[in-house]
Amino acid sequence: MKAYQYKARDREGALVTGTLEADNVRSLESSLDRMGLIPIKISASKFGSTVSGATGKGGWLFAKKITTQDIVLFSRQLATLFGAGVPLTRALFTLEKQMSNPKFVAVITALREDVEEGSTFAAAIANQKEVFPEIYSNMIEAGEAGGMLDEVLDRLASIFEKSAENAAKVKSATLYPKIVIGAIVIAIIVLMNFVVPRFAKMYASFDVALPLPTRMLMAMSDLFVGYWYFAVIIVFSVYFGLKSYLKTEKGKAARDAFILRLPIFGPLIQRSTLSRFARVLGSMYRSGLPILQSLDIVSRAVDNNSIKKEIKMIEADVREGKNIAEPMTKCKHFDTMVVQMVAVGEETGNLDEMLDKVADYYDKEVDNTIRNLTTILEPVLLAFIFGIVLFMALAIFLPMWDILRVVRQ
Repeated sequence: MKAYQYKARDREGALVTGTLEADNVRSLESSLDRMGLIPIKISASKFGSTVSGATGKGGWLFAKKITTQDIVLFSRQLATLFGAGVPLTRALFTLEKQMSNPKFVAVITALREDVEEGSTFAAAIANQKEVFPEIYSNMIEAGEAGGMLDEVLDRLASIFEKSAENAAKVKSATLYPKIVIGAIVIAIIVLMNFVVPRFAKMYASFDVALPLPTRMLMAMSDLFVGYWYFAVIIVFSVYFGLKSYLKTEKGKAARDAFILRLPIFGPLIQRSTLSRFARVLGSMYRSGLPILQSLDIVSRAVDNNSIKKEIKMIEADVREGKNIAEPMTKCKHFDTMVVQMVAVGEETGNLDEMLDKVADYYDKEVDNTIRNLTTILEPVLLAFIFGIVLFMALAIFLPMWDILRVVRQ
């Protein structure tokens, strides 16, 4: 394909210029016609295609990965353009020029080309499964069918934006504990490798019985110095073994159940997951998707297997003719207040609004937990550090009392 520079006018008479790839001039004219543009001048580009240049070998190698923020920005801008009456192909072409991530530019180009060839936008999105999750293509399909694509794109942007915001908050709140634990591990390695062996040599020159903490610390130091490679092998074996196990269905189920039982992070993950469930289900229901299809898609969009099983159980009961709130009462991860809100939503016909309120409720709970996370973890970390320091101090300095007594004799 060759790159061509063109000047054209849209249906309102405005001048439009740009660069586009095509097999020949006639093919380019057809593409411009599908975009609602009337060509005035077409010439071969001296610089090649902007898309190809961005995503060539060098561009792909150094381009950053596609992030949730890229998808949010794409959804918001496309909703604005489409809502303003800009044809879809032209809106996608405009976004190709605006996006800064070369990998995402290539994805938008593929979407535009699929649409130009006659594909629906939902089908084009479904062809990019590595970028857009299933929920995205399904909601786009509902938006196209209901003639409210711009509204659906706005909802999708809000869903992904909130998800990214919660993930960033959790990451920020856990940064301090990670730094503290990392510093402790480095300090222990230095002590075991350099400090403890010197004290061990000094104590060996005196004929004194060493206390239990000292003997334990020296044994650990001997193991660390003399057999560190075994420790490395064991750590890597456990890591890769655990990683392989967690890829299995049984391993994922065990991991997710364990996460939800954690004293601090369990409730946080639970509320964050249920917030996503409620917001996504409410958006899909409002977009016109059948409730059974919505529950099926949401169950696949939820990350935690324990909660996913409960959603599948709700779906099975709804398939048998029950409402959503009734099977929710049998789910241990859904609060009673939330079940009552869903029940009211079903009775009044405002299920989507009630699900949005449920999502807002869980979001507030997540925000409160994250805000208090550092306050909760600080005393735990201090107690942990104090215990390690106390053990080290006793192990190193307790024998000195006996050594001083031997020296005085």
